[in-house]
Amino acid sequence: MDVIVDLGERRRKKQWKFERSMLRSLSIENMRKDVHNHFFTYHVGNSVSMLYLVDYCLDIGIDAYLLGSEFGRFGYYGEPAEKVQNRCRSELDSYIEQTANQFNAWFHLNEEEKQFFHEKSAEFISKWWTNGFKEGEKKYRLRLH
Repeated sequence: MDVIVDLGERRRKKQWKFERSMLRSLSIENMRKDVHNHFFTYHVGNSVSMLYLVDYCLDIGIDAYLLGSEFGRFGYYGEPAEKVQNRCRSELDSYIEQTANQFNAWFHLNEEEKQFFHEKSAEFISKWWTNGFKEGEKKYRLRLH
């Protein structure tokens, strides 16, 4: 009897298993507080826009966290986080632009406010990428991947 193994499917299952294990160590409540600290202490919109933007920021923060955790294996092998972050710079820049554009779409910002939210988005994405990177590095170090 011949067994055909789909390597793409196997790789996907392994990736999902890793992501689930990483999400167990993520505190959504801490991320929600961080979203409010980064974005909503300065600009308050109506409740619908705030609820939508909080959820959007949580989604992007989780994506950044998972991206950082995926690249944590390079930290395990000795590369510094700043160098590793350059490997996924295009994805991070995309997350930053998407987040800043969401705030612009909801609040119709002027140029100064656009720049402000772009900087806040960059800080938020970088923080959660770094948290994911450190957690992923720890998992590789403990051989829990």
